[in-house]
Amino acid sequence: MAIMENTAQKGVLPAYLIVDDEVIYEIAPNTVLNIGRLDTNDIVLDDYKVSREHAVLKFSRSDIMLVDLASTHGSYVNGVKIDRSSIRFGDTIHIVNHELTLSREMPKDKLSESGSILTPKVARTLDRRLKFFGGLNEFSLLTLVQFLHQEKQSGLLLLELGQMPGPRIYFMEGEIIHVSQGDNLADLLVRKNHEQSLFFYFHHETNFPRRTITQPTLNYLMGLCHTHDEQNSRDFKQTGPVWSARPQLETARVPLPPIIR
Repeated sequence: MAIMENTAQKGVLPAYLIVDDEVIYEIAPNTVLNIGRLDTNDIVLDDYKVSREHAVLKFSRSDIMLVDLASTHGSYVNGVKIDRSSIRFGDTIHIVNHELTLSREMPKDKLSESGSILTPKVARTLDRRLKFFGGLNEFSLLTLVQFLHQEKQSGLLLLELGQMPGPRIYFMEGEIIHVSQGDNLADLLVRKNHEQSLFFYFHHETNFPRRTITQPTLNYLMGLCHTHDEQNSRDFKQTGPVWSARPQLETARVPLPPIIR
């Protein structure tokens, strides 16, 4: 009950997340909760159909947001599949066969016989976990990657193109150390516009994979763009012009693109 006492003292009320009509979590404002199958998540759904990191629930002082992390089976709010959606108290969230609802009031009728309430396993504040997310339709992915490099950020950058999961880029103190699902990363880097919505999500990471990229980040990016240009040149010789201008890698500070916090 410590969370409720602390927030009540500050005049800010907590919310209550009810999972499968069985478990109640008390959630303090300005908290971001990871939902997924792995036991490293704040809300663990022990179900093989649930993705390892399935979704994120952001509870701020002004609104509640659910973000699907390009999960295999998706996230639904009131029966509608979403990429990200504002949540109101009383809305129903479905993740595979699991039902989650948020309540402003303590759902006393759903308490266990002991009358106990669970708190999320790891209390992560907004600033510590979720950094920012948004769309990349009006500026290039390269701009965002350079910004993370120059600001010496550490974390995981998730990309989603349309409804499909894209590359996962791990940063450690601004250096790219590993990329997974990155077959189309070079193409995404050189694009100035995206026909499909390109969504990004960047958050802190504590369990980094083994480092597979040892060259400096700017050299790595330049190599990707150069390889992409060479491929386009070969395509030009074989099938006709396929033009894509390689963006200039800047060494000066790159301004932060528009983001949703």
